[in-house]
Amino acid sequence: MERCHDRVREDESSDLGHASCSATDTSLALLTQEIQAANQGRASLLKSTKKHLRQIISDYESLELGIPCIRKFETPPGPRPLTVCMETPPELDLCHADILDAVSRLISRPFEGGRVTSIQFEAMNVICGTGGRSNRWLVTSSDFRTRNQLLHSGLDVSPARGAGPGSSAHFALRRYDDVLTEDYKLHLRRALARKHILETFSEKRSAQPL
Repeated sequence: MERCHDRVREDESSDLGHASCSATDTSLALLTQEIQAANQGRASLLKSTKKHLRQIISDYESLELGIPCIRKFETPPGPRPLTVCMETPPELDLCHADILDAVSRLISRPFEGGRVTSIQFEAMNVICGTGGRSNRWLVTSSDFRTRNQLLHSGLDVSPARGAGPGSSAHFALRRYDDVLTEDYKLHLRRALARKHILETFSEKRSAQPL
């Protein structure tokens, strides 16, 4: 009888041992699955981050290639509603007297009469640190009537230097505020692209395990 009881106890211990091993195996299997799922999620996130980063860099490079040098702004440009802008090829050698002569063909004695207050030259290649960009001439009027007259007519410019006798070229004029707004938008696009790249790099570095 005692032998039978001993055999029963051995069978029960064996069953408990098998159950304990089975539970341990199940726990290990679940832990393995969790680790694999975590690794897959981390790999998926890293892949998505790399894809996002490549897209941002591609957009930034396209912007760089399209416009290799963009005018930078510390603050948004202030309004200059009475100023008009004329863009000229960099190889065209003009001086202030050439622009004044062109303005004088439209407006008699523009400075003496007070209708034009300034003529300015913007060396865009110097401002942007590049080459091949059009330069700008800015003509500021004292009133909107004069500004609108210049916008409507444009300027016929006859360079005094480096051109044959009687040679002239017609140039359209634009509101300087519109020109500056376009420059500022390009500046913001580049700044935003740089910000995205830096943020993505920062997030990627933070996500890496220590």
